Amino acid sequence: MRNRARRIVLFGAVVASLLVAAVTAAVSQGRTDSQTMPAAQEVTGNIKLAGWTSGGSTEGVLLKQVLAGFAKKYPRIKVTYTALDPYQQNMLAQFAARRPPDVFYVDSNDFPDWAKQGLLEPLGPYITKYKFSTKPYFPRLLNAFRYKGKLYGLPKGFSPLSMQVNTAMLARINARPPTTWAQLRSVAQRLKAANVPAGGRPICLQPEWARMLAFVYQNGGSLLNASKTRATVNTPAVREAVNFYVGLINDGLAGTQQQLGTGWCGEALGKEKAAIIFEGNWVMPFMAEQFPSVNYRVNRMVRNKQAATLSFTVSYSIAKASKNKAAAWTLLTYLAGRQGMATWTSKGLELPSRKDVRLRVPGRTAFISDAAVGRAWQFAPGFSRVMTVANNELTAVIEGKQTVNGMLAKIQEAANEALR
Repeated sequence: MRNRARRIVLFGAVVASLLVAAVTAAVSQGRTDSQTMPAAQEVTGNIKLAGWTSGGSTEGVLLKQVLAGFAKKYPRIKVTYTALDPYQQNMLAQFAARRPPDVFYVDSNDFPDWAKQGLLEPLGPYITKYKFSTKPYFPRLLNAFRYKGKLYGLPKGFSPLSMQVNTAMLARINARPPTTWAQLRSVAQRLKAANVPAGGRPICLQPEWARMLAFVYQNGGSLLNASKTRATVNTPAVREAVNFYVGLINDGLAGTQQQLGTGWCGEALGKEKAAIIFEGNWVMPFMAEQFPSVNYRVNRMVRNKQAATLSFTVSYSIAKASKNKAAAWTLLTYLAGRQGMATWTSKGLELPSRKDVRLRVPGRTAFISDAAVGRAWQFAPGFSRVMTVANNELTAVIEGKQTVNGMLAKIQEAANEALR
């Protein structure tokens, strides 16, 4: 899925206010990152860190920089990093063999399963012992890694979906970026009438729930009730959102990346096969590297009954089976602390999940603004199969092999089965 490969943003009033609040909190607590971690002489040993390959060479360079900073501060801890691809498959194999890495990435969508299976170390005792403050983290991101009231990870960054618009194409029809569903359809109709873009379609929509679910939330729909005990897929709110999303494709106002002859919607924007797409901040370094001459702008997501979007986030977590948890905690809090996160997010591949980390790259204001209405890409234990069913059914709907009602009924059944 392309969102994982780029999952993984910004000057302005929003950032300034967040920074002021964070600094005030830090002063009132009288603590800094260095005071909430073990002293350098207290911890020693060899530990393993695992993640996945993502973002090309830039991500690898950034991680090396972060680990070099850690090694300088904690010379008695040796960290070995391994990229495990395919990640979930290899991690599950290491869990089964009782040889997991000490610290590792946990995708928010995998978290419910791994927490339920007892694979993760709860962080509460360490937070208490070292008086570690979680206040700098965006609450919704932090809560994505709570299970039954316990915290099992710290978010290493995040990316919400926002809207990217080819400014030259909209200028050709004298249109502003849409802010509502009605405006989105209207602008798309005007682009289509003007044959813009030539050889493409006004909008690119990926045929997956990791994009369409944002529209479901905007319409007041959901896949699960608040307590995650019952599926809420087969409802009018969800049906209306799906009909809107698929309707754009059926009416020739939007196309999937396959229909546009591209690998993903970011490429469709770059090759000017689409004027409007909905992706995360990973699209920005991609565009800068691959299509620097294409003029586009990032805008906030469109809204319908309410403002909403999806946020993709990943935690650093500690293995329950780790043999050196003091060193693992030290590494985790450095990676997810102000210093480590400032380096990690310095190129904009991910946005800081801490309010007290200032981005060094411009152009991410819309992403930061959408953070407040972002919902984590996360469901309940056992939902991997449900999302496979959901994406297969959506593809069938787009291809005309399934009805929207039939799709929602099948997903509802699969979801309730998983919950049971």
